Amino acid sequence: MHRRNFTLYLKNIFLLQLFVAAILIGWSLDWSQQNQAAWSIPSLLHQEESLFRIRINERLAQSLIGSVNCAMAGDTDIEYLSRAHLGRQFAKNMFTSSINALAYSKDSSEEALARPSKDYRDGKDIQLPAIRLEAEEKAAPELLERAKDQGIFFYCTHSTETYIPDSGQARLKDRRGLVNEVAVSMAALLNKKGLKAEHIDTIHDWPEYNQSYTNSRNTVKKLVDDEGILALFDVHRDSIPGSTQAATIKVNGRKSAVILIVVGSDERKDHPHWKENLAFAQKIYQQGQLMYPGLIKGVRTKAGTYNQEYHRHALLLEMGSDYNSWEEAQYAGELFTNVLVEVLEKEVR
Repeated sequence: MHRRNFTLYLKNIFLLQLFVAAILIGWSLDWSQQNQAAWSIPSLLHQEESLFRIRINERLAQSLIGSVNCAMAGDTDIEYLSRAHLGRQFAKNMFTSSINALAYSKDSSEEALARPSKDYRDGKDIQLPAIRLEAEEKAAPELLERAKDQGIFFYCTHSTETYIPDSGQARLKDRRGLVNEVAVSMAALLNKKGLKAEHIDTIHDWPEYNQSYTNSRNTVKKLVDDEGILALFDVHRDSIPGSTQAATIKVNGRKSAVILIVVGSDERKDHPHWKENLAFAQKIYQQGQLMYPGLIKGVRTKAGTYNQEYHRHALLLEMGSDYNSWEEAQYAGELFTNVLVEVLEKEVR
């Protein structure tokens, strides 16, 4: 009896082992087939996700294309390809790749240096960096014809305003601040375009700051009496209470200050044509957004005429703020002249 039970016991163990072995063999064969299918070439080509999928975002695409195509290069040292905005930012259409960029490249021999500036920190001269101006093409013949007896004039009501990073203070005492140098560089660039432009260097806010606009009004009246005026700009720099940092944008790899345009209204004084000044400012703002988005941060109307009642193309420009560098403000002025000429050319057309 015991022998029979023992034999049965061994038989059951054997059958159980055989059953487990069959399961293992079956699972092994099934896994092998699946694994072989998974690693077959057709399967690999259709695998979803990860190993064989290349992910390229827009920034990577720009850098890859830019390395072989200067029209797509974005913020590089390559100059823009047209007077508007081709090449200033990543091109929207691939057609730019067929443009011969070399035909528009800048010849360094034609570059001009900005006039060296004389500024003062505690009565001592400050050596400012030389700024290379763009090699500009001439303005359109129609504009040059219209402007042959008219000029674009810059002056500074607050002549002692300057830039803290270069001057060590926001306002000088009895000397011209660096806002004057920004105005000088804008006039120089417009002259290179064939237009008559001039900076009036009279100091208006010293020794009596409260007499600034009275003094600059006399300057404007004399200009109106003696000169044909195409446009008239009062150049300032902004100051934001409590702020120790200045806004900048990057254009063609260089930092630029941002510009605020101020338009006087008839709120305090009779100013029947102020909306024409506003329309001119809005044209400049819109053109600036097309050419250099963010360069002109806005157009603000304020009570007071700011001497703009004397001409319909008269505006007040805040060229950056007191914490911008002179170089950033000068570059903003350079870009502004490009915008201004585009606007004036559209008007004569």
